[in-house]
Amino acid sequence: MKLENCEIKRYGSAFLTAPEAAQLLHISTSHAYKVIHRLNQELKAQGFLTIAGRISRDYLLQRTMGKAPEKEAHWDGCLQGQ
Repeated sequence: MKLENCEIKRYGSAFLTAPEAAQLLHISTSHAYKVIHRLNQELKAQGFLTIAGRISRDYLLQRTMGKAPEKEAHWDGCLQGQ
């Protein structure tokens, strides 16, 4: 089965950088780095793999704004018997 043309379509990136998080939360970039560091520590304690300087968009919104993850990611259909 060839998967090279398959992709998950999502509006925006799944991970945010500190400048993107800063813009989203209306805070300074230096403070965004601190927030990302703290949230990544939480994720590591739960056994997740983290990327320094980046944070899951869904996790950031959940922890800062109480929003549940949106269901905007979906397959483009390439795994359905092709």
